[in-house]
Amino acid sequence: MTSKTTSSAAERVRLLRDRLEYHNHRYYVLDSPEISDEEYDALFRELQTLEESFPELADPTSPTQRVGGAAAEGFETVQHSVPMMSLDNAMVLPDGDSALDFSSWREFAAVKLPNALVETVQAYAREALERALGRTLDSKERTKYNPEIRRAVREYLLRPEQADLAGFSREMDLLRARLTGGRNLLELSATPPDFSMLPESVFQAPASALQCFWVDPKMDGLAVEVVYEDGVMTLGVTRGDGVIGEDVTRNMRTVRNIPLRLRGEGWPELLEVRGELVMARRDFETLNQRQAEQGGKVFANPRNAAAGSVRQLDPKIAAARPLRFLAYGVGRSGDLEWDTHEALMNDLQAWGFVLPPEAGRCDTAEQVEQFFLRMRERRETLQYEIDGVVAKLNDRSLQAFLGTTARAPRWALALKFPAMQAVTRLNSVDFQVGRTGVVTPVARLEPVNVSGVEVSRATLHNFDEIAAKDFRVGDHVVVQRAGDVIPQLVRSLTEQRTGTERVIEPPASCPVCGSILERASGEVALRCLNASCPAQLERGMVHFVSKAGLDMEGVGKEWIRRLVKDGVLTSPADLFTLRAETLMRYERMGEKSSHNFVKAVEMAKQEATLSRLVAALGIRHVGEQTARALAERYADLDELMQAGSEELVNIPDVGWTVAESIEQYFENQRNREMLERFRQLGFWPRSAVLDSSGGVLQGKRFLFTGSLPVARGQAEDWVRERGGVAAKSVSRKLDYVVAGEKVGSKLDKARQLELEILEYDGFLRLLGLESEDEKENRK
Repeated sequence: MTSKTTSSAAERVRLLRDRLEYHNHRYYVLDSPEISDEEYDALFRELQTLEESFPELADPTSPTQRVGGAAAEGFETVQHSVPMMSLDNAMVLPDGDSALDFSSWREFAAVKLPNALVETVQAYAREALERALGRTLDSKERTKYNPEIRRAVREYLLRPEQADLAGFSREMDLLRARLTGGRNLLELSATPPDFSMLPESVFQAPASALQCFWVDPKMDGLAVEVVYEDGVMTLGVTRGDGVIGEDVTRNMRTVRNIPLRLRGEGWPELLEVRGELVMARRDFETLNQRQAEQGGKVFANPRNAAAGSVRQLDPKIAAARPLRFLAYGVGRSGDLEWDTHEALMNDLQAWGFVLPPEAGRCDTAEQVEQFFLRMRERRETLQYEIDGVVAKLNDRSLQAFLGTTARAPRWALALKFPAMQAVTRLNSVDFQVGRTGVVTPVARLEPVNVSGVEVSRATLHNFDEIAAKDFRVGDHVVVQRAGDVIPQLVRSLTEQRTGTERVIEPPASCPVCGSILERASGEVALRCLNASCPAQLERGMVHFVSKAGLDMEGVGKEWIRRLVKDGVLTSPADLFTLRAETLMRYERMGEKSSHNFVKAVEMAKQEATLSRLVAALGIRHVGEQTARALAERYADLDELMQAGSEELVNIPDVGWTVAESIEQYFENQRNREMLERFRQLGFWPRSAVLDSSGGVLQGKRFLFTGSLPVARGQAEDWVRERGGVAAKSVSRKLDYVVAGEKVGSKLDKARQLELEILEYDGFLRLLGLESEDEKENRK
């Protein structure tokens, strides 16, 4: 081999190592990968091949000799007692006939596993020989006799039926005799080689043990370790680089399905459980929607969402994220050992852990292939994202005996699904307005087949994402499909640009209603703040009549959706002009139902408080508690509309983000027009707190129990707006307990404390309100 060839290989190896280290950092530390797993694996395999072809280029710091990235700043680091290694993987790719090619897996099961056993037993046998001889074999002896040891392993141990340990021991003793110059065993007085430490499965039925696997879906999440001492969770650590991870105990305690105390019995004093932190598809979509509504980061996939959640410095953020833990193995386990991985997983399940879906035992390599095909077919219907299948030897003693290479176990392999990516052209960009007013850019693509599904649209997330990845109309782009998630663009192929591509500019006005779009400080989302915008009207209308809004009991959300769809309702103000005759035109809406609908709207109009109306408007970040705080400060909407953000931030429960959101809402011309219609229709409630300060309820504490004729939140608002306090538990500090129907133990406790108990009608009289019976009698 010429020096020029070696020099060229050395340069390529250096480049590959630099690129892999860069992408390791992006993936493991920053949680922001720039290339797909398939592209990374291709670079990794190329480096492995070069290092095998040029041993002189070996380097202990090469990415092939370690697992991943370093711990991020902000967390304490923890060294794993047993390294959390990555897995070697094999891509299962379509062959020329579009069938899947399992050649890499078959080579692993039929060749690499038996070879690994032969090499391990050979090393063990040579050491046993050296102990029996009392000396170390020199290099010439090793070269001469290693093939004989390997032959004996295959002939006597790797049998379809029970291994012949006696025959293998006899062969090794004959070899010892030859090494000492003896003609037969009778001339030897030394102790023969001792093979008692070989695992039982090696000389029982190693051939069949090498074909029995535990398989589970390869979860696309974040690998972590949970440590238990005496059955109590004491530590949670990320995988990190496999040797050192981050202490995220406080965050992992918030993961709902991680047992804080082990269930059942039989667990060891020390147990290190390893698994994957994941997020269900549906939860991921909900989280991204909430992130977009709040102007936060929208995650590219569930794995990034899980990693970003558990590595939050504020555990409250992690607690609000729908993380789940799926256990797949253990590190240290004290003195407890399991014969099989299946037995281990059964125990973990009994102790309270959730296992990866569909995990189970396969008794042959062919069954593993069938499992892979089933998982690939069902991939998009599973609750969690998966990107392949993991197969491990089921025999735990064989796992320990075969050991690991520098970076991966020798007894396991990840079979990865073919890439769900394709290259196509970005033809144009549409701007869609969501129900909360967020404007999302959506790419229109040249239709392309991605893993059996035609894709013509893909999300671009937001305009910061477009700028960061420099997507342009006319680009050739890599599109990726991940389960039920809308397809997304991964990157542009900038090297294929011709100069005719166009930069994607964000719109200045709403593409649906024409309102000026706004972006709050610190947010990435552009928003339409017009509450009457058709794109967000339906959701806003449903919220307006819900319990969190005006609580229009008897006004169903399905009817609201239908009336919005038919154009009968174009603004919340239209509810107050709706006539029974209009409703009676609909099937299943008779005369009585129509009049009840209109009556419920009118009742809500008459009884609505200022805080209820503010909550019903659907101002971003303003819930019921903030609405009450505003109603305690301002007499009506006129005063609230005049307040600027600098004034609003002085109110309890209102920060700068909330203040800016309130200010933006009232600055929107369409919203002001809707509120003016409310005024003209006589719907302009004033703050009862300000109007009646010092009234009969000032400082009085109320507790409600049982079912009331109105929503409990409404009754509590009446109390607060008259200066009273709505309590949540029974104590001697209460002034009144208001009892409805189907009361519980709170009423019994109130009687024991001799508190004053009111029925609902008595409560209304105390407030100066009329009951329904009194209204009827007055008529």
